Amino acid sequence: MSSNQSQQAGQQWNNQQQQQQGKNDQNASCQQNEECCQGGITQQRQQDHQDLNRQQNQQNNQGLNAQQRQQQNQQAGQQINNQQQQDRLGYDAQQNQQNLNAQRQQEQQGQQSNCAQQFKQAGQIGNAQQQQQKNQQQHPRLIH
Repeated sequence: MSSNQSQQAGQQWNNQQQQQQGKNDQNASCQQNEECCQGGITQQRQQDHQDLNRQQNQQNNQGLNAQQRQQQNQQAGQQINNQQQQDRLGYDAQQNQQNLNAQRQQEQQGQQSNCAQQFKQAGQIGNAQQQQQKNQQQHPRLIH
């Protein structure tokens, strides 16, 4: 309860005490006069009814304020959750991109390595064919 609310509550209590004292004084003097006494009772009932209405309104307002605070807290919590989810999605997207880049790099390296291997094999085949031709020139086969 805020300081302002405490002061208001204290003031209401003082007012009620003064009103009650006034009612007590009025009721004491009314005992001599039946009509006055009846009027005092009616007035007291009205005052009690007003006090009850004020009290109910205060409680309703306090409940409403608490409900509004709870909703604000829930909204703030939801915003934090949304931000965390967005951060997570951003992180996942970044990880996926990094994984994709690494995969492409591996594929490119594999292709380059494969090309080098094929080039080397082609060179070896070329060398072997040249050697074979040389051998045939040096040792021609007999033709029947």
